[in-house]
Amino acid sequence: MRILIAGGGPAGLTLAACLRDRGIEAMVIEKAERERTGGYSIGLHVNGWNVAERLGLIEDLREKAMPLGPAHHCDRRGRKLFSYDYRTLAKAADGRILAIMRSDFQDLLTRKVGRDVEIRYRTTLENISDDGDGVDVTFSDGRRDRFDLVVGTDGYRSHLRALAFGPVEHFLRPLGYRASAWRVRLEKPLDASFVGMMDVDHQGGLYDIGDGTAATLFCWRDKRTERLSPAERLEVLMERFGDWPDPVRSALRSPIDWDRAFFDTVSQIEMPGWSKGRIVLLGDAAWCLTFLAGQGTSTAMAGAYILASELAGKPFAEAFAAYEERLRPLVDRVQAVSRRIGGHYIPQSTLGMRIQSWVLPLLLSGPLVRRTTARLGAPELALGPAGS
Repeated sequence: MRILIAGGGPAGLTLAACLRDRGIEAMVIEKAERERTGGYSIGLHVNGWNVAERLGLIEDLREKAMPLGPAHHCDRRGRKLFSYDYRTLAKAADGRILAIMRSDFQDLLTRKVGRDVEIRYRTTLENISDDGDGVDVTFSDGRRDRFDLVVGTDGYRSHLRALAFGPVEHFLRPLGYRASAWRVRLEKPLDASFVGMMDVDHQGGLYDIGDGTAATLFCWRDKRTERLSPAERLEVLMERFGDWPDPVRSALRSPIDWDRAFFDTVSQIEMPGWSKGRIVLLGDAAWCLTFLAGQGTSTAMAGAYILASELAGKPFAEAFAAYEERLRPLVDRVQAVSRRIGGHYIPQSTLGMRIQSWVLPLLLSGPLVRRTTARLGAPELALGPAGS
């Protein structure tokens, strides 16, 4: 069996590693440059942790992980609202949680697949044709090839999904927010793992990476979904956050490389089915949990592991069906959580912001934190083929 993976992010590279371990040939195409790095951090939770353990990556991930410590939230004037501690969350998760820069995670996965998996950068799909016995593919550089299966892991604006299933508008569910993230060099050290500020309809903050830089994350209420140019993005950010004090002010003054930064709508993908013939979708291309749920990378990794396990032991149609049957309940649950969290993460009123300041420290304290994380997190999935 020969499989094409369209998208070289965490989902695609995890799938490539899992297929390789099962003796299945895979090739990855990725539109970005080899050296491209994302300017934001990702969280690894129980399902991603379990996959990373099976791939032998945990110690490397720990070495590259961002420091866990206090998180301080302030109002837009810099006055403290509330705090909690990521170490308490880690303890509630029995230590199976970490945060890492996406670029570091990408590097570890790329080294994991090594020379056994061909990765073609600066390459996208031009055309695909599934004739029932295989999939003929034309690449953006004009080359053609044929594969037994094609897997789309190319993000929530998936080009493969558009080619095989239809326009993104058919499946897009905007949640009413926009977000932006990039990496900055700190003018002075943060006094916590995270320093954030919030106001009605807005939240912005910086995560300490531990090397003199920070990962920003800004989110605000905005129902528009059109793409914006780099100049328009900066204009929106300055309009929304430009008069906020440090560390937000210093982050907005720093140069932003929009080739490496993130700026987009916060949206979920909702599809009646994730496969069509010999083509199947995985990760954000199939569901997109959004950063609000904090489970996107871990769920994509678990999906990759389960899909590879099913393909190793079943005909592809049965494997696709089993993969979706096992992932769908978790995806539906986490998407629902993400929709609920949005209204709390982005305060809708001053009163709501004050109530959140009182309630969150209680929910994330020692006595209640396990119950809170169990309610808002993803249940632990059984890995490997169904029935094993």
